[in-house]
Amino acid sequence: GCTIGGVYNGFHDLYELGFIDRIPKILGVQSTGCCPFVDAAREGRDLAPTEENTLADSIAVGVPRNPKKALRAVSASGGAWIAVPDEAILDTMGLLGRTEGVFGEPAGVTATAGVKAAVEAGIIKPGETVTTISTGSGLKDVKNALRAAGRPTLCEPTLEALEKSGIL
Repeated sequence: GCTIGGVYNGFHDLYELGFIDRIPKILGVQSTGCCPFVDAAREGRDLAPTEENTLADSIAVGVPRNPKKALRAVSASGGAWIAVPDEAILDTMGLLGRTEGVFGEPAGVTATAGVKAAVEAGIIKPGETVTTISTGSGLKDVKNALRAAGRPTLCEPTLEALEKSGIL
């Protein structure tokens, strides 16, 4: 709750000072294994304690701090909440490593996994600009980084073998 509320406050301040012409929509993303904000927003109620059952341990918080601030931030920005399964989080860890050189921990890449899900759900429209925040290094959770990476591909040390293996 503190991070998303703080992001909103920063954008609100920039808007009030005239540095930006609108406050961007904020997408709150949680794991389906622990998503008290998503549940509260979907059901139009206050946040209720939730079971913590996700590999993204940094966001496995069944009773988050500042719940009203976070719910209000997303609502006031015209944004949305979405939950993604742990499998999508692991897939995103691998994707960001392969394509962007980002070694993020599960909680840190959850926002990017949420962007993909939000595009698929029509929450994010074609042509919209998106920025994500990755809040943690993969060194915080090497066990899940190894799961996300999968088994190594073995091949001869030649360009032809690399191309044939699909690595290049």
